[in-house]
Parts: sequence; structure tokens; C-alpha cells
Amino acid sequence: MHKLLFLRSTARTLALGIIAGVALALVAGTTSATPIISGLQKTGTEYPIGTAGGQDSYWEVYAFPTAYTGPLTPGYQAWVFTGGSPPGNVPTRWYPGIGNGGSDNVGANGARWIGLQQDNANALFPGNFTPPRSDYSVIYRTTFQASTTGIASFALLTAADNGISFFVGGTVDNANAYMPTMTGVQIGSESIRLGFLEWVTGDAPVDAGSNYLYAVVRDRFQIDGTNPNIGNYGQTGFLVAAVPEPSSFVLAALGGGVMAIGAIRRRLKRSA
Repeated sequence: MHKLLFLRSTARTLALGIIAGVALALVAGTTSATPIISGLQKTGTEYPIGTAGGQDSYWEVYAFPTAYTGPLTPGYQAWVFTGGSPPGNVPTRWYPGIGNGGSDNVGANGARWIGLQQDNANALFPGNFTPPRSDYSVIYRTTFQASTTGIASFALLTAADNGISFFVGGTVDNANAYMPTMTGVQIGSESIRLGFLEWVTGDAPVDAGSNYLYAVVRDRFQIDGTNPNIGNYGQTGFLVAAVPEPSSFVLAALGGGVMAIGAIRRRLKRSA
């Protein structure tokens, strides 16, 4: 009887020790470990597959080239394309299809293409121009949360027409009138895959609390295939089909603690 009481007392002590250890690990994880990224949203997932698009609540059209003098003004929510054709809506080559495991303008994980105008993928500079002419870029932004200040890891599954680069923080650099960019830290390198999804990965410093992620989308000037004396920008848009998820270390730690306590209980039953 005394042995059983001793074992039970020891088990309680061990269980409390495990719980305390897990708690300390969680505290340490939030103060010194790699920041946990949360709240970062994919593009267009508010609008289920098969429904009409609308404005994306999370991604903002943030900055235009200073050379642009058209009717649009940055500072509005990006548009989620409904899908379909003709090219003025969503170009066929953007469709995920066989290459990307989706259909009807919906990519992996339900992400959808977004851009500058409602169901209109036309370039910011429409029409034909005499070459040579610069590419141009448009900057989009979205917010996310970081658990602590430090260096965070990012993995973004993306596609764009024509190229996309991601930055954390910084301000707009307008040194090039056609190609604004960001002064923040770039994640990986530019992805130029058009309608094919590609991972962009890298690390960047973040602050505890709210942060901005910027997507710099580059639209190429292309000379007409039948007339070398003219060219155009075609269409523009992008999608983000996967973003960093909150770290699983909390669940793993708790799970390990529960398993250890369960093992102690099983030993007690066998001893009894």
C-alpha cells in the first residue's frame, strides 16, 4: 500500500514537472525561437470555387509606377478574377490546369488570381507601343502577425504574369519611373513562371506584432510576334497558393507531455 502511494506521489510530481517543462518551452519558444508567422492569407480564397470573384479583403493594390497617368489610383483592394475567357478576363494560359492541379482559375489550395481591375486582366498600360520600352511593376501588400521580433522563414507558392518578388517591410523605391520596388528584405528571388506554380522561400526580419508583406509584380514588354515595330504588355495578375502556417511546436510539445503522462499512468496500473 505504501509502495503504491509512493508511486502515485512520484507520478504526480513527474506529471507536474512535465507540464512545467512544457510551459517553460512554450515561453522560451515565444521569446527566443524563430518567430511564428500567422494571419498571412492566400489570394482569393474568400470566393469559393465556381463563384464570382470580388475584391480581396487581404491584398491591397499599394503602388503604381510614377510614369502611370491613367484613371486608376492605388490604395484599393485587389480584384479576384472570376475566371473564364476571353483574355480580357483571365487568360487561358493562367489556368492551373494539368500543370498546377486546379481548374477554372483556381490553383492549389483554392487560391485564385487577383489583379488590378474587376474581371479584367489587361495591363496597367494597355495598347501597343513602339519598342524599345521598359517593363513595369505594380506593388501589392498584405499584413501578417509575428509572435516575436527576429528572423522568420517564409515559403510562398506563387505564380504571376510575368514575374513576382516578395519583400518584408521597407518603403517604395521610385528610382525607376516604370518599375517601383521595395527597400525591405527580399524573400528568395523573383519567380517568372507565368501560369505555373513555384515556391519562393527565404528568411526576413520581422517585428513582434503586425508586419507587411509586399508582392512586386512585374509585367514584361513583349514585341509582337508578327510585327517587330510594335509591342505590348498583354495581361497582368498573380496568385499566392500557399503561405507559412503557424508553427506546430506548441502542439508537438503538448502532445509529448500528454504521451509521457499517459505512460506514467499505465505503469501505475501495472504496478497496482
